[in-house]
Amino acid sequence: MKAHYLVEIESPEQNLVKVTLKLSRPEQVEKLSVFLPSWSPGSYLMREYARHIRRIEFQQENGEVIFHTQKAKGVWELDWNSSQLKTPTANFQVSYVIYLNELTVRTSHVNISHAFLHGPTYLVGVMGEKLPTPTIEFRFPPVWSKLSTSMKDVSEVREKFLYEAKDYDDLLDCPVEIGCQETDGFEALGKPHHLAFYGTTFPHHEDLKKDIKKVVETVAAHFGNELPYDQYLFLTHFGPKIRGGLEHSSSTVLQYDGRKLGIRREYIGYLSLVAHEYFHTWNVKRIRPIELGPFDYLNENYTTLLWLAEGLTSWMDDLLVYRSGLCSLEEYLDQVKQNLDILNGTPGKKFHSLEMSSFNAWIKLYRPDENAKNSSVSYYLKGGLAFMALHSLLLEKGKSVDDLLVLLWDRYKHNIDKGVTREEVYDMVKILGGDEVLTSFSTMVETTQDIDFESVMKRMGCELIWHEPKTPYLGIDWEYSADRAIVKMVHLDSPAYKSGINPGDELIFLNGLRFLKEDAQDLLSLLDVNSSYELIVSRLGKVERFEVIPSGSPRILKEIAIRNKALAEKAFGFFPANPKIGGA
Repeated sequence: MKAHYLVEIESPEQNLVKVTLKLSRPEQVEKLSVFLPSWSPGSYLMREYARHIRRIEFQQENGEVIFHTQKAKGVWELDWNSSQLKTPTANFQVSYVIYLNELTVRTSHVNISHAFLHGPTYLVGVMGEKLPTPTIEFRFPPVWSKLSTSMKDVSEVREKFLYEAKDYDDLLDCPVEIGCQETDGFEALGKPHHLAFYGTTFPHHEDLKKDIKKVVETVAAHFGNELPYDQYLFLTHFGPKIRGGLEHSSSTVLQYDGRKLGIRREYIGYLSLVAHEYFHTWNVKRIRPIELGPFDYLNENYTTLLWLAEGLTSWMDDLLVYRSGLCSLEEYLDQVKQNLDILNGTPGKKFHSLEMSSFNAWIKLYRPDENAKNSSVSYYLKGGLAFMALHSLLLEKGKSVDDLLVLLWDRYKHNIDKGVTREEVYDMVKILGGDEVLTSFSTMVETTQDIDFESVMKRMGCELIWHEPKTPYLGIDWEYSADRAIVKMVHLDSPAYKSGINPGDELIFLNGLRFLKEDAQDLLSLLDVNSSYELIVSRLGKVERFEVIPSGSPRILKEIAIRNKALAEKAFGFFPANPKIGGA
């Protein structure tokens, strides 16, 4: 079934796009369904993109209307038997207008300055059809001078923007940026890599092109310098207070606060985001959990393996910046310290294993609420630290996680159509480290047992240095409305939790005195450990009284001290692929 899409942006100031899909009806087919996806691969939340369709029409090429019925959210069934057509034709079209006005990596955004088009949000497909080699044409205001995408350009004239994808999945996997974005590029390992930047940055002295190229070369070295694409696009949206990324097979979309590139820590953070999404080119877009492909775009695709997809990638991203020579060992370990601190302050790690965190991503990680940290743990965060622990265990066997990457990539190349299972990953860990290492790693994945990070860091020449604060602790995170202080979150088992304080409570009085925003921000100076205080709160408009006794603050990780620098540099450095993996 040949498919051609026409995407027209006539009034970007209204945030509207018109899409026309031209198709040929297969012979003897009397009913056919089209759909718009409900979610995006790599972002595990039902987003119901069809809610933005303003109107949708189905016609033959001669203009006659085809009878159709909406069967579900984002699903329409065409019925030729019920259409009463005067002149039935093989060719027909689907046309619709859709509203696109959300700037995230998993949505689309169209306004007078640009158009960012993310495939699942605006391109309908045909149920049961892969739509081989679909073409797509874009028409947009002449004031916009550029179109950036990793799709194959098949335009025969310069004035036409016509592209081709391998199939419908590939079409959805190729985001498009249209406007006056800044563009650049470089060649790495014989293939072109394109850069596109939309938005505003503050002045800085960093060379993004040079540093992104270093990341590309470093990541590729971990997979035998094999680039599994013909060309690659790094698309970055710069804007205040935004951050995110989404992987694609031959491109990535990044979002970052461009005002902060001149701040050393923030710039390293941007490079880590680049490394994370680019590493996904191998891990997730090729090496993938078996449940993630072929995709069911209308329903949740459950998997317990996101600790591999995102955890492994989260372990590698900051590490790749260090291995690229773009940050020091001390700067890298400072990021590890932050991750350990966050995990240490996540009570939900007691209740959710990495497997369960992964399976429940659709209702937990991607739908956080005021109790999220108390009930679950991020498979990004703990998953990355679990792979760091695995790396330290493998080092004692003369192997490393780098060797695991080699096995994973080799397995993919020998079976590109089938995703990997947990048992296959476990078998690889056993080949590298034996039963003892596998038992330790599977415990990290399948249980809520704490990981012994003291031993992990010791094996890699480092030591965790803890600090025991003497300050009082209530266990409340605040949010503010004007001068009012409102409880945003109550930490599990904290003094506030035990006293019955709830998220949403507005603290009005503390020991009889009015309590305002400035008091919440300076609360530690007002309290004593083990003294009793009366809190008067407004809860759903009703006054409630509570007694709370502050405890001492939980310990925090002060630093990761390097005790053996040579060992640490070797442990965190790049291990070239071992041709005798598993012994020979």
